[in-house]
Amino acid sequence: MGAKLVLNARQKKMWPIIILGAFFEGFDDTVINIALPYIAEDYGMTTELSGYALSIIAVGTMVAFFVSRTADLIGRRKVFLTSVYLYSICSLLTAFAPNIEMFVFLQFAARIFLIGCWSVGYVILCEEFSAEHRGNAVGRFQLTAVFGALLIGILLPVITKLGLSWRALYIFGAIPMIPVFLLRKRLPETEAFLKLQEERKRGSNLPKGDFFGPWKSPFIRYTVVMSIIWIFLYFGIKGSLNFFTLRVVNELNWTPNMVSIGLLTQTLTGILIIALNGKLMDRIGRKRAAAIIITVGCICSVFTFTLHHFYAVLICSIIAAGFVNSFLIVGSTLTNELFPTEIRASAMAWANNIMGRLGQILVPSVVSLFALSLGLGNAVALAVSLPLISLILILVFIPETGKRTAHQPENKGITEIA
Repeated sequence: MGAKLVLNARQKKMWPIIILGAFFEGFDDTVINIALPYIAEDYGMTTELSGYALSIIAVGTMVAFFVSRTADLIGRRKVFLTSVYLYSICSLLTAFAPNIEMFVFLQFAARIFLIGCWSVGYVILCEEFSAEHRGNAVGRFQLTAVFGALLIGILLPVITKLGLSWRALYIFGAIPMIPVFLLRKRLPETEAFLKLQEERKRGSNLPKGDFFGPWKSPFIRYTVVMSIIWIFLYFGIKGSLNFFTLRVVNELNWTPNMVSIGLLTQTLTGILIIALNGKLMDRIGRKRAAAIIITVGCICSVFTFTLHHFYAVLICSIIAAGFVNSFLIVGSTLTNELFPTEIRASAMAWANNIMGRLGQILVPSVVSLFALSLGLGNAVALAVSLPLISLILILVFIPETGKRTAHQPENKGITEIA
């Protein structure tokens, strides 16, 4: 049984700015999923074209590799803060996009910095919290992003009632650059990174955080496995999030108020589920928790896209939302715990941003293609079942990482937990 998470003075100081970044990362990342039917109508796009637009935008998550990877070179703090500033600016400009081409370009750029913020945020938490509390801290980080999505559910009917368009959501998404700039001094560089820098200055014989570090022995096998795990996790995460609103509006004829009810109930329940799953990672171990989280998430997601009755879809989507969002806790915790400080951000960038995000890029196009013959709901149901492959890989090839701390001797790295 894990001990209760109590923030120390340093963690309390940095927590507000980490939470602000996570909150609006969740908000900005989710806007397009919620507003997609209305964006498509405004720009005159078909369902197929909407899927291709999402795929192009998702390529930005791969480019985020270069942003995330710089955290091993210049520090976690600089990259996190810069990412928040730039995704906020992209959100503001998106609100005034005159055509679909400019919209896609701006959201492509936004994804680069949204994922940079998200990836480096997880690295910071991994290095600032002990293994005993890391799952809980990561769960709270992801939970905050879900709160950002909750705000969209609250704003959607208000904006509709006021006669405003989806563009108002993107204006709101630009807010964080102001408070984050004002609070920037509260976020210190992580002690693990500073210690690494000092050891390098003293000439310690440490592995270099080079570009291909995660692809060298003894780390390569886990880089490969975690990359594949992330690919299939994203089929579940983005398959569910990208197409929920589009399906219920176009196939089930849900009204904006019904969509709002769905989003609010999903998020409120998801908050509890994500919090519990974060604690579950600490209490029963990473692998056992992953088995529960991924299995429940996949089953409920499939039902969400195959059932038709309002309440049946609503109940399944409520459960699915919390567990699918928890996929991110599983993947991020495992990835960060498998690699040492000097290549941790690079490993997260390679496994998640470069390799894993192929799943995010492929899922809109794959779903749109199969939707022509299977229908949208059935096509998405197929996609959201694929994280079960990730679960098999976790159970077979990944060791239990829950006992490893972020401050173990880095030159031993992965061999200590194999």
